[in-house]
Amino acid sequence: MTKKMKAKFDKYWGECNLLMAFGAVMDPRMKFVVIEFACPKIYQGADSLRNVQHVRCLLYEMYEEYVRSSEAELDGDGGIAGGSSRSTTNTLQSVDHQSDSKKYSDWHDFTSFVSSKTSTRPIKSDLDNYLEDGLELCSEGQKFDVIAWWKNNQAKYRILSRMAVDILSIPISTVASESTFSAGERVVDTYRSKLGVDTVQALLCGSNWVRCHYGLKGRVKEEEEDEEVEIVLPII
Repeated sequence: MTKKMKAKFDKYWGECNLLMAFGAVMDPRMKFVVIEFACPKIYQGADSLRNVQHVRCLLYEMYEEYVRSSEAELDGDGGIAGGSSRSTTNTLQSVDHQSDSKKYSDWHDFTSFVSSKTSTRPIKSDLDNYLEDGLELCSEGQKFDVIAWWKNNQAKYRILSRMAVDILSIPISTVASESTFSAGERVVDTYRSKLGVDTVQALLCGSNWVRCHYGLKGRVKEEEEDEEVEIVLPII
């Protein structure tokens, strides 16, 4: 029994689970310290250091994707700072027609200066600042709402807060890999008997659409049973 349990453990934990690792890092009570603490307990020797570096590398890579997505949104909207600068400029132009144009020239220069400063990327990213800040210390048994913490700190970590909420909102579930590729089981079995009617109908409808799209033909249960029970008749 112990050997079977060990084989099962090595199968599912032979490689680092990145979703669980990122979710733990996004908890301000643990951050990246929990990865450095847990990896040596699960992996041995060089594998421990390799997994720590692997998590850190992919964490920064994922953060950079969110940075590029945020920059693309700003470019599509004309930029927050640019938009405010244009609106301010239009307002000033309307006022300039009513008063002296030199009166607001310095304010226009200032808004242009602010726009150029806010459009440049800071030296340290949100992720760097988050990992370097201290941990949120909570006593044992004290309730801590991680999502609420990120909501309260979204102004401080503008991009990282979006990434954290996306990661922490993913429901964690596991399923045996064999079940993913097995089409012989029933859609609703004893483990899925609590699915709603609409959900079951959506699953059946989606399955039919996928089969039709790829030209797959569903097999009737009676046909499978006929193939399993093959009767050989003697030749007379």
